[in-house]
Amino acid sequence: MRHRLRVLRAHALAWVGLLRLAVAIARGRVDQVWVGDSHAAYFVADHFPPMVVGSTAERRWVWHLGPRLMFSIARDGFKPEMHRALRMLGRVPHSREVTWVFSFGEIDNRCHLAPRVADGLDLDFVAAYVDRIRGAVTDLGAPSGLVLFPPPPALEDFVHESFPVRGTNEERLVTHRMLRARLADEISAPASGPRLVALDLTDDLSDPQGWFDTALHFDGVHANDAGRALAQTRLHELLAQA
Repeated sequence: MRHRLRVLRAHALAWVGLLRLAVAIARGRVDQVWVGDSHAAYFVADHFPPMVVGSTAERRWVWHLGPRLMFSIARDGFKPEMHRALRMLGRVPHSREVTWVFSFGEIDNRCHLAPRVADGLDLDFVAAYVDRIRGAVTDLGAPSGLVLFPPPPALEDFVHESFPVRGTNEERLVTHRMLRARLADEISAPASGPRLVALDLTDDLSDPQGWFDTALHFDGVHANDAGRALAQTRLHELLAQA
């Protein structure tokens, strides 16, 4: 019963946040909306939105979907209520002036993919994942959407009892490189529907050995102020090239 109440409360808060987002978009007060896991939040600010959906930096909003996996999104897609919310936001005036960024995949690499890839698992699911993101952008009626690549793994362990690290550091680094290459291939492949743009910060966030640079994260996983500033710089460079 308590779990059901928590779920209902979270859904109610999310819809309140989404309605506030719709009003802000209609008033021309939104430049970016980051949708996804904890990285969607931490590449915008140093905290989560209090109501699942909210503005945590000037003209930047976050829609935190929790610890969603790239793998399960590819397999199951997004929930019907999310598609309804996206279509609702797409009908709001000025919605096409908003930059939409989708962030998933770091948890996959940290918590389940690395040892499976080492055992021979292919990454064919990435194609389905990219299609799911393109479907979300289609719901929005937006001409394009940005796909944030998972940040590189760090040598420092991020301890979370619900999401234990799987695989060795080297396995996670190799898997990240493979995932990055596959995402780049799928995003650049010809496809119908809105254009997807790769927001790949790997080279910017990595130290010379390929690990997440300690100067750019605060806990072995999430970007700090310097990492956030770098991400915004790269995002604006991409938009200037569009």
